[in-house]
Amino acid sequence: MATDQPSAPLCSHPDVDMVSFTGSTRAGVEIAKLAAPTVKRVHQELGGKSANILLDDADFETAVTSGVNSCFSNSGQSCNAPTRMLVPASRHDEAVRIAQRAAAAQRVGPADDAQTTMGPVVSDVQYVRVQRLIEKGIEEGAQLAAAGLGGRKA
Repeated sequence: MATDQPSAPLCSHPDVDMVSFTGSTRAGVEIAKLAAPTVKRVHQELGGKSANILLDDADFETAVTSGVNSCFSNSGQSCNAPTRMLVPASRHDEAVRIAQRAAAAQRVGPADDAQTTMGPVVSDVQYVRVQRLIEKGIEEGAQLAAAGLGGRKA
C-alpha cells in the first residue's frame, strides 16, 4: 500500500483510534508505519487467507467437516476457499482426525458424475501450481493429514 492510496489518510488520521487490516504482509508493514505516529491500535491478519477460526467451545465435528468441504468446493480454486484452520492447541489432534475423515469422504472424479464431490482443476498449469504449493508446504514443515502430492492426473 503506497501512501498515495485512498486508505492512507485513514491509517494516519488522528481521529481514527484503530485500524484493522487483512491482506499482504507488505501492505501491513505500510499500514503499521502510517499508524505509528498517532500510536493507534492496529490489528492485522497478514500473509494468509481465508482462515477458519474455531474456538474451544465450537462443535468441532460440524465446524471442521464443514470447513474441509468448503475448502474442497470447486476443487479449492476459489479466492475465498477456507484454506487454513486455526484451532486451540488442546484440540489440534481432534481437528486433524475429523479433517482426515472429511477429506477421505471426498470423491474425486468427472464433474458431471453425481457421485463426484471434487472435480478436476481447471488446467495443467493449475495442477502444477497445486503440486508446487504442496511441495512448498512440506519443505516448510507441513505434515500432511490426507493425500498429498498427486501422481497421475485423473
